[in-house]
Amino acid sequence: MQFNFACRKGLPCFTQCCQDVNIFLSPYDVVRMKNRLGISSEEFLEAYTTILVHKDSGVPVVRLNMVGEERKCPFITSEGCSIYPDRPWACRMAPVDVDDAGNLKFMLDRTQCLGLNEPTAWTLETWMADQGLDVYPEVEAAFNDIMSSTALKEKYVLNPELTEMFLMAAYNVDRFRRFVFESGFFKVFDIPAATVEAVRTDDVELLKLGFQWLKFGLLDRNALKIREEAIEARKADAVKGTKAPR
Repeated sequence: MQFNFACRKGLPCFTQCCQDVNIFLSPYDVVRMKNRLGISSEEFLEAYTTILVHKDSGVPVVRLNMVGEERKCPFITSEGCSIYPDRPWACRMAPVDVDDAGNLKFMLDRTQCLGLNEPTAWTLETWMADQGLDVYPEVEAAFNDIMSSTALKEKYVLNPELTEMFLMAAYNVDRFRRFVFESGFFKVFDIPAATVEAVRTDDVELLKLGFQWLKFGLLDRNALKIREEAIEARKADAVKGTKAPR
């Protein structure tokens, strides 16, 4: 299916879609946006977002805060988006969306979004490639496995402590980096040396490790490999009737 669309400053509706809207951020969105702004993930979450917790699963989600009476995006200007190269996934997809069956639909109609009347033609595939959306599935693959799992859909799986851990690993990478390097994380999990070195500075690689850790804890005990010495230590503690430290 083809559609026509182009967004440009000369259109009367320019930037109107950037106000009075709920924009939920993916983990990769947060990494890109906080790095674009040159601040930590903790500073970004505190300054620009609201953390909501899903009532059925306990899973935290991150919503971008709108500002002012018109509820505008904090990054929108008269010239357009001030963080355009690192804008969120939702903004890249707009004005199109895909339903659960994979069918193309539109978030706005032609009277609201005049860009839909422009002559530039797209398919869903060419649009997603042009908007840089093709990298998201690779970065967030394990996260998407978690979010689409029946375990999260059918029961409340997270208590407040686990909700906080989920938020840290998925959205607060700078805090998660401190956690993995300052705790016994690498004494418990057998992580390749190249990965350990990469996550010291690479936020995307750290994000992927965080997803695997969450997947290990929530869905799949094979998502990460436990060191043999950690297994033996737990066995020894079990024999003594004590609980091994995490």
